[in-house]
Amino acid sequence: MKMKYSTAMKSIQGTREEQEDCAYKYINGQEVVAVVCDGMGGHDSGKLASNLTIQKFRELYEKKDPSEPFAEFYMNTVDILDELVYHLKNEEGTRAGAGTTFVAATVKGEDLSWLSVGDSRLYILRDNELVQATRDHNYFLRLNQMKHENEISERQYNSEAAKGEALISFIGIGGIEIMDINHSPFKLRADDTVLLSTDGLFKALSDSEIKQCLHIEDTEEALSALINKVEAKALRHQDNTTCILIKCSHGR
Repeated sequence: MKMKYSTAMKSIQGTREEQEDCAYKYINGQEVVAVVCDGMGGHDSGKLASNLTIQKFRELYEKKDPSEPFAEFYMNTVDILDELVYHLKNEEGTRAGAGTTFVAATVKGEDLSWLSVGDSRLYILRDNELVQATRDHNYFLRLNQMKHENEISERQYNSEAAKGEALISFIGIGGIEIMDINHSPFKLRADDTVLLSTDGLFKALSDSEIKQCLHIEDTEEALSALINKVEAKALRHQDNTTCILIKCSHGR
């Protein structure tokens, strides 16, 4: 079955002094590419890291061999991006210690492929079920595993939880060991919705609030409703928020 896709991309700065998010989307008939990054590092380093990552990804994607599977392309690309950001230097000429999250999704025909590093997310809405397809690569990931395997006590867990949101994997870490990638494409259906977002979205809105907006049929209207809902919260420490929305429908 031939599929048709509509996309939308929006970003807000929130209450942060700088916009450190960066995103890229491309659609050409049956092929869609979407990438969202959330930079970190301070003193312009986060902004530089996310922008360079997007720039390099776009360059590599444009040179991609059409016959190369997306999973293989992602595996090769993520190491190049990591090396690039790891060696970024500051004004003093020393390593900047910059980094960025990275979540990318590609659609070709009915096939959805993705890779994520960090805590920017990819969601899939099918019927009335919203699924987070990627994990948050933060200290909670490790803590929860240790707790599950009885390696730490409840008291130790609660003591460490204050550091739970610290990232343990990101572009620029210098050797990525934790990532999420689907080696076999996910088969999309008409009326599926795919959302990529930085943490400014899900730290402001619940899954039910996100889902409510995604059910709006028009892609631009759905994403505007999502961003407007974030802004309406008027959170004191609202982070940069960037989203790309992809809606699937029957092709003609």
